[in-house]
Amino acid sequence: MSPRKKEEFREITEASKEKILNAAFNLFASLGYARTSMDMVAKKAKISKGLIYHYFKSKEEILRTIFIRFLEKTDKQIWAKNDNPKSALKNLIESFVHYITQEIQFNRLMISLAVQPDVVKGIKKDMERLRAGWWGKLSNILKESGYKDPETEAYLLGAILDGFGL
Repeated sequence: MSPRKKEEFREITEASKEKILNAAFNLFASLGYARTSMDMVAKKAKISKGLIYHYFKSKEEILRTIFIRFLEKTDKQIWAKNDNPKSALKNLIESFVHYITQEIQFNRLMISLAVQPDVVKGIKKDMERLRAGWWGKLSNILKESGYKDPETEAYLLGAILDGFGL
């Protein structure tokens, strides 16, 4: 058997990280972040706890990685169709409804995190970045649509969508 190449190691590493992230996500969403232990993540991922710590410093880093990946995925989906303000707004609302009705585990995780202030500290900067980016983009869309006070309208729409999500 010939020694593994760098590309093979990279593939094995990425596959292991994905197993960890998927296991952690499923546990965080079903049991909650606080009640999920690294032992539980290791067991669900069928990976040693030591290997988890090889790739991630902490449970908080795993959560942050999951959250950042979500941000990147949703940014691409929600803001991609920006032909005109009306289609961009329609895409935003349809995407939001999709995440609430189809991505139930992620929605459940986000709601549970919102009521855990200690946990949110670790991803607070990322959440603020998300909020600022969304409000800015939504405000621009509403401004282009002719709203007199697009910032207030953006916050109002955001509150309505958050309420719908809850």
